Amino acid sequence: MEVFEAYRDSILPLADIVTPNQFEAELLTGITIRSEKDALAAIDRLHSRGVPTVIISSSDLGDDKNLIGFGSAVNQGAGKLRFRMNIPRLPASFTGTGDLFTALLLAWMTKTGDLQRSCDITVSTLQAVLKRTWKHFQENCQDSQPCLRHLELRLIQSKRDIENPVVSVQCLNI
Repeated sequence: MEVFEAYRDSILPLADIVTPNQFEAELLTGITIRSEKDALAAIDRLHSRGVPTVIISSSDLGDDKNLIGFGSAVNQGAGKLRFRMNIPRLPASFTGTGDLFTALLLAWMTKTGDLQRSCDITVSTLQAVLKRTWKHFQENCQDSQPCLRHLELRLIQSKRDIENPVVSVQCLNI
């Protein structure tokens, strides 16, 4: 646990943006997330450790159709921005979505400087990539269970969606 504690206590406070999923946020904060209130408490704990921008990239707080994500930014003198993301759920687990989420978010934050708009674009782009990947799986996998090679993210095939995303998901202020 020494490496984890060093990361949580020494490295995390140096970050400008963190993008944990629910499990990672629980681990970093010690707060079990069972409600929106819990998610916001976990975000506030991360803010209190010096991180100005926190995005819980996904949680199981939604339903059969949606995952829920949360975003928050503390701006000096401007208060706190908080929003939730209703993320359409697809019937498979994909590897690499957290990494892609973070890469897209950082790229769009650099381009727009607007956290909420960047999350709209990020989640929409990620959805386009995942839908293309799911379609590839359905068309090519003969196995009854999803196989990893057919669920590998279709990034090259999604180049146009990544470069020129169509915003299909809107973050909601909370």
